[in-house]
Amino acid sequence: MTKDQLASAQSDDDNSPDRSLAAFRAQISGLLRVWPVLLICTLLGLAGALVVNQVTRPEYQADLTFFVATSGTNATTALQADEFAQRRINSYVGVISSELFAKTIIADTGISLAPADVTAMITATVDPDTVLMDVTVTDVDPDRAERVAASVARNLDTVIGEVDNRENKSQVELRVISGPTLNPEPVSPRKTLNLALGGALGLALGIALALAIQQFDTSFRNRDRLAAVVGAPTLAMLSADPAARNDPVLSAQDNKTRRAEGYRQLRTSLRFVNATNPVQVLVVTSSVEGEGKTTTAINLAQTFSKASVKTLLVDADLRRPKLEHHLDLESSAGLTTVLLGDATWSEVVQDWGPDHLTVLASGPIPPNPSELLSSEAMSQFMEEVRKEFEVVIIDTPPLLPVTDGVVTAVVADGVLLVVRYGTTKQEQVLGSVQSLSS
Repeated sequence: MTKDQLASAQSDDDNSPDRSLAAFRAQISGLLRVWPVLLICTLLGLAGALVVNQVTRPEYQADLTFFVATSGTNATTALQADEFAQRRINSYVGVISSELFAKTIIADTGISLAPADVTAMITATVDPDTVLMDVTVTDVDPDRAERVAASVARNLDTVIGEVDNRENKSQVELRVISGPTLNPEPVSPRKTLNLALGGALGLALGIALALAIQQFDTSFRNRDRLAAVVGAPTLAMLSADPAARNDPVLSAQDNKTRRAEGYRQLRTSLRFVNATNPVQVLVVTSSVEGEGKTTTAINLAQTFSKASVKTLLVDADLRRPKLEHHLDLESSAGLTTVLLGDATWSEVVQDWGPDHLTVLASGPIPPNPSELLSSEAMSQFMEEVRKEFEVVIIDTPPLLPVTDGVVTAVVADGVLLVVRYGTTKQEQVLGSVQSLSS
């Protein structure tokens, strides 16, 4: 983006269906970008469920069902007897959970448990519309659970009779109509359910973390947002190439790749960004280190050179020069040599590549790079190379740590700010734009 060019932004209604759909797609895209977070959280949830399954002792369950029947010598209608049984049955649940009944079970079975532990083993439920009572005995020992259930079947009616003071005139009798039956498989832990819940909770946590990451992520992931925030056009999006990490310079074999096409698009954009006054001297920089500015400067210069445009590539990063390393250049003489007056630029430039790109290395690293780049000698050098080259591309240090890029931009026609996808923060880019505007 050039210093003098502003981007045009299209404004849409925030409540429009298209905007809502775009926001939804952005959320889904954000989740997919952080899929490792989703995967790790889901795996952690499953691992937690596995641990629970391993450390939880299996519990077994024995079931039986009682029918509360009316009896006695009193003449009652069937409806009255049924209502009487339904009123009484809820009281029998309390008897089952009482200490008295627990002591009866202990005495009958001979198990060495406290009454409270026995009470905790036994649960009873009733259906309010029937006279049936279901009793469940749960224990880590299946044999003991079965013995306690059998004892409940033998003793419940007797204990209730004693509490009720029936003698021989009882109107209600508890009859076992089902069980006791022991389930041979453990009822707890429910391993499959635990795994499902663990995975679901882990995934939910992962989604929450992913949304939080996305919410606080101020990096740029589309060119329209970058242009809107910066107020300058986004000229190109350069595709990432894993192989470029070790060999970032485009070669003849890369000519038909997406990366090479991206640089050709960038070259075209620079030519038409201001058709009446095209950019001749271009500073290539970034906000911070590691955004790819040097790689962009090299490949852009090479792309111009391939199009038979007489191009000069200048390494003005006088703090951490990298052109020499990437292009295998002689670094003993270069820009600093020219600015100090020890040689002319024509004496120290080097010819590189099959397209004869002209390159000026950085030269010896000076103690005062900013002062040297803002000197009169720098202005004089730029005036001279403007007469000899159609395009001059200058690689400078990042803008935020030092002022070298800003002072170099003064003698240029435009600044190309490299922004790394998903990495460079909005505040960093805004800081860079502000430093260029000041």
